[in-house]
Amino acid sequence: MHPILFTLGPITIYSYGVAMALAFLIAMTLAAHDARTSLKGLVPLHDATLLDWGAFVMIGGVVGGRLLYVLLNWDSYRTSPLEIFALWHGGLVWYGGLAGGILAQALFAARRHLSFLRITDQVAPVVALGHAIGRLGCFANGCCYGKPTTAWWGVVFPDHLDAVIPTQVIESVGLMILFLVLRMLQGKIGDTNNLQRPGRLFGWYLVGYGLLRAGIESWRGDQPTVWAGMTLAQLISLGLVMTGLLRGHKQIKMGDTNRFLKLFVSPF
Repeated sequence: MHPILFTLGPITIYSYGVAMALAFLIAMTLAAHDARTSLKGLVPLHDATLLDWGAFVMIGGVVGGRLLYVLLNWDSYRTSPLEIFALWHGGLVWYGGLAGGILAQALFAARRHLSFLRITDQVAPVVALGHAIGRLGCFANGCCYGKPTTAWWGVVFPDHLDAVIPTQVIESVGLMILFLVLRMLQGKIGDTNNLQRPGRLFGWYLVGYGLLRAGIESWRGDQPTVWAGMTLAQLISLGLVMTGLLRGHKQIKMGDTNRFLKLFVSPF
């Protein structure tokens, strides 16, 4: 664990902040490349519009992620309210960031008269990529760790006596796989098809990440259960899976099982 990369006089460079910055820059670079290689009009975000979207969503995501983290850990901030703004120490909840980012994107799409669902289809893969990089920042920071383990691949953090499951790395690998799958599906579906059925790729993202996170949570050692033996993140994950499946179900007739399966399998 290396929460501090180095210091330059009075300036301290934190690994968590560097990972977040790299995640944003790499994701935006790939999104810009995709926008340049797509025909204008087939994807909603291009050039300056993409940069404006990135700024909107980044601010919304950070505010939402931090707000949920503070609410869930209010006892730690009640006596030190200024620590709420110490983002370099870590402390963002992904689902809060997702909610904040979605709200920011909805406002952005409304102001620019763009399709919300088409934007989500365009950026879903790079969101997974950025998240994968960000989770490595969690590993370096020593947060979001797993349960104690005696397995050889357990990791000992300075604040723990026992080795724990490196859930941050496992989730990062899972997100990289999700990114590659979404990229493959994005290429097979094509921009033109997304015009006809917007939200399809975003639905796969919700299903894929929801299942991944629900599984990861069973190994986490820092999250209490809230209902039926499940953590808050697991309950939200199940909601994402259902939302993603319903996104596909809205595009077909009720009860038409063959068409429902074809909707999710045909790109393969």
